[in-house]
Amino acid sequence: MKIGEIDHNLAVETRLDIKGLRYRNALEEPFDIYGLYRPRETGAYRRMPGETAEQVSQGVRDLSAHTAGGRIRFRTDSPYVAVKAKLTGQCFMPHMPLTGSHGLDLYVHDGEADVFKGTFVPPVESPEDFESVLYVYNAGMNEITINLPLYSGISQLYIGLDENAQVEHGRKYRSRKPILYYGSSITQGGCASRPGNHYPLAISRENNVDFICLGFSGSAKGEPVMADYLADIEASVFVCDYDHNAPDREHLERTHPALYRRYRKSNPKTPIIFISQPDIRLADMDSVRRRDVIYQTYIEALRNGDDRVFYVDGYQLFNGNRRYDCTVDGCHPNDLGFFRMAEVIGEVVRHCLSLV
Repeated sequence: MKIGEIDHNLAVETRLDIKGLRYRNALEEPFDIYGLYRPRETGAYRRMPGETAEQVSQGVRDLSAHTAGGRIRFRTDSPYVAVKAKLTGQCFMPHMPLTGSHGLDLYVHDGEADVFKGTFVPPVESPEDFESVLYVYNAGMNEITINLPLYSGISQLYIGLDENAQVEHGRKYRSRKPILYYGSSITQGGCASRPGNHYPLAISRENNVDFICLGFSGSAKGEPVMADYLADIEASVFVCDYDHNAPDREHLERTHPALYRRYRKSNPKTPIIFISQPDIRLADMDSVRRRDVIYQTYIEALRNGDDRVFYVDGYQLFNGNRRYDCTVDGCHPNDLGFFRMAEVIGEVVRHCLSLV
């Protein structure tokens, strides 16, 4: 059964036939690309250099080609925005929609906030190669942000606008360094229904601040090579959230304080936020002991005079009514879970931004 033939609201276009549609390469001016590693210089949509990622692990090498946290910003008066995307390295998961793993979504700034306008939905039959269009419906020049897929790479991306439309550089982020996120599959975006619901993206929108997402599904283990790479990135805030990927408590004890010390040595003033896993079960003593390792790194930093460290207890991230409805599988957040994470972590991030 093809549901699109029964319910036309669920039909997905894969090829467009729009008179006057002109595609432009997203790697070219005036499109501004954020959250990726030097895409114009390298011609690649990656989150970190391939050679460095390979030194960390095969998982980081492969997943760093996924575009989680990548964004494209521009200004246009085109009545519509289309994309033509060729994806690579896709991850098909039974508990994450294609709209999140492979899709892109679009926001328009209304003068006060970025407002969701729609999702570029990939077709089930061929999600690796598709075209999609969204209509803006606002007259005049519009500030556009397109969020890139969370669990797929991009080999080619073209932005489609009316051939007579103006297109310019987009609205700039606040004049500060990006927020740096390091962590697990949750940090990468699993299992948001679309990219814009990913908690770092939500925090970015609310504060108009750039960020870099170095979340690696199953592969964030605080390795020395990774710690060195993180320490070399100039950031406004560092969010450290890799509890879930440490193989055991002993590994966390070896790597967590060491990563902090390496980062702090190179970045003496950057606020650091430590986070423990959000799906902690208080009856599970191993989870509680892992949380204690992270809390101990925080306490030791305070005792040594570091007043720019902050701790977020993961148990607080899903707080409120329907706490146990915040995940798709008991671990990975759904959109409700990511919303609550953005609320709690976002409050601490805003405080940290006030310090820099």
